[in-house]
Amino acid sequence: MLKLPGWRIEPRARTLFALVAVGCVGFAIAIIALMYSSLAVVIDKANQIYEARSIEYVQGAISTSIKRMTARVDDNTIWDDAVAHVYPATRDDDWLYATWGAVAMDGRDYDGVYVLNEDFKVLSAYASGQNVDSAAVVFGDGFDALITRNSQRLRSGQSAVSGLTRTRDGIAIIGVGLVRATDGTLAGQGSAKRYLVMTRHLSPLMLTDLSETFRIDDIRLTEMSDAIEPYLQLNDANGRGVGRLSWTPRQPGGEAAKAVQTHILMIALLIGGLILLLFALAGYSLLRLSRGEQVARTFALTDNLSGLPNRRALFEQLQRVDSKRGAAHKAVVFIDLDGFKDINDIYGHATGDKLIMIAAAALKEFLPNHGSLARMGGDEFALLLGGKDADARCQIFAEKALDFLTKPIRIGERIVQIGASIGIASGDLKTVRSQELFRRADLAMYHSKSSGKGRITWYDDELDAQRTRKQAIETGIREGLKRGEFDVVYQPIIEARHGTIASVEALVRWPRRPEGELVPDQFIALAESSGLIQALGQFVLRRACQEMGDFPNVRLSVNISPAQFRDVAFESKVADILAETGFPAQRLELEVTEGNLIENPERAIAAVAALKALGVTIALDDFGTGYSSIGYLRRYDFDKIKIDKSLASQVDRDPQAAALVAGTVNIANALGLAVTAEGVETEDHVRLLRLAGCQYLQGYYFSRPKPLHDVLGLPAEKAAVRA
Repeated sequence: MLKLPGWRIEPRARTLFALVAVGCVGFAIAIIALMYSSLAVVIDKANQIYEARSIEYVQGAISTSIKRMTARVDDNTIWDDAVAHVYPATRDDDWLYATWGAVAMDGRDYDGVYVLNEDFKVLSAYASGQNVDSAAVVFGDGFDALITRNSQRLRSGQSAVSGLTRTRDGIAIIGVGLVRATDGTLAGQGSAKRYLVMTRHLSPLMLTDLSETFRIDDIRLTEMSDAIEPYLQLNDANGRGVGRLSWTPRQPGGEAAKAVQTHILMIALLIGGLILLLFALAGYSLLRLSRGEQVARTFALTDNLSGLPNRRALFEQLQRVDSKRGAAHKAVVFIDLDGFKDINDIYGHATGDKLIMIAAAALKEFLPNHGSLARMGGDEFALLLGGKDADARCQIFAEKALDFLTKPIRIGERIVQIGASIGIASGDLKTVRSQELFRRADLAMYHSKSSGKGRITWYDDELDAQRTRKQAIETGIREGLKRGEFDVVYQPIIEARHGTIASVEALVRWPRRPEGELVPDQFIALAESSGLIQALGQFVLRRACQEMGDFPNVRLSVNISPAQFRDVAFESKVADILAETGFPAQRLELEVTEGNLIENPERAIAAVAALKALGVTIALDDFGTGYSSIGYLRRYDFDKIKIDKSLASQVDRDPQAAALVAGTVNIANALGLAVTAEGVETEDHVRLLRLAGCQYLQGYYFSRPKPLHDVLGLPAEKAAVRA
């Protein structure tokens, strides 16, 4: 029996205790250092956040001021009185000064106001409450860009526009708008236009107001070349920088650090006390931990259902064997229970668990001395045994296990029947490692299972050679589909009464394989087991639908493997191929075997219903070779059955076979099903099967599988059915 580690006090306990002590001190230092470093990060982050927000606040302040200028210009230009006083040839300067010029004196709302003509030339100008010579007014490049970019908007009187510019007196917010009546018209003014321009320079007074409003310390104007941070660059309508606003940043992080410094010190002291307490408990905890570790390790290496060591425990044993090189000769037995999944599916997992416990208990009874037995998971067990006589003892163990597992087993009130597939591999550890022995035993077990189950197989080199050949064929199928190495051939299905070709069955061939042609029996099963049958089956269906498009009077029959039928998307794939090729669904017949139905009845019912909804005909293939019954025929709503050639080909020499065929035809006819007989090879077969009532005949008598044009061009005398 494989030995699991027992509990013992580790001799390294004192070393661990010392390590814990060092770890505790280091942990305390690390925590305190982490706290202070985290505080520094918080301080820096808080300052960064404040700086970023202060930039947003200043940007918002400038944007708000520009919007206010736009609103102020609109208020003063959409005004009937303004139209009456600025458009006449002789302007009312007194009105202009009293209304706008005098207000500019305090600089609160604006510090300059100007009246411009339709060419944006200055007609009247007031700055800081004083009349200014029009020729001396300079609005700057920012104003020119503002006019150019918004020319249509200004000339139509849609709304005023504002922006930043650098004037002779410095950086200013400037707004311009068309003077127009309240209703938006300029009736009676001809082509003349008058524009009102207002400016407000970023004066110390204005910047002080912004500082107080937005709680930003010392907002001030700086030059573009000044390396002062933080700052906000001011751009005119051209996107050119005209200056910068800078301010004195606050340090909220430092203020917060001072506020929490006392608390941090208290926390550091508390952590130190907790570390001392942890150190005092370390010795006691280490002892309990050591015991718990041993218990946990034993639990981790034990299968809780069977009580046997698990896969991990066996692999660790294999590693120890390889490192110590104990007995030079080792043998591995791998056991897989046959039919275990069916027990689980039929009787439930509780019964399956009990079966595992019964099997494990029996295997323990048969276990050779010094053997290591483990449950590998699911329904698999493995034995590792060493010694010169390991091979003989493994053979005896395997025979006893197989004898027990193939007999009926009572589980409570039930009696179940299972079996076992067993593989054995042995070798000298000087030439082969234990892991390789395990792989070989596993391969031998799978050979037992694929060869009919219920048997013992010893590994030999031929098994690896077979596996290599299988892998080569699987790779060849995959690559062959890409390179176009496969063909589809057809065998005619004859209408028995008139002797005409009613349909053809599509069959796959692999003639252009680089290593030489393989017959279907040599690669179809491998395609199914590897999942490649999905792609291969779709290739056959697509190619057949394409080639049959030119023969509208002949139906097409295609075999479907159980692997394809299990695919929940199979029906949609069939529909896609029919749509792609334009082949009528009513001309397609899909042949399914009994295996498609037994594995998953509910899935089979749904698939058959979906395919029939497309218009596809469904036939039950190989009828008479399994457990086919009337119940199947009624439950799955088939359109046709195909009597297997193993039964149909015996009608001329086996009266019982002839009676079974006749009975099958009668049952099918009663259920409204058509019948096709396969394996027709002689003229007597044709006559007897026709007399039995088979509507369709298929076999070598008419033709071997051939290319489509060769089949449909069969001589009339060969295709005709003799009475």
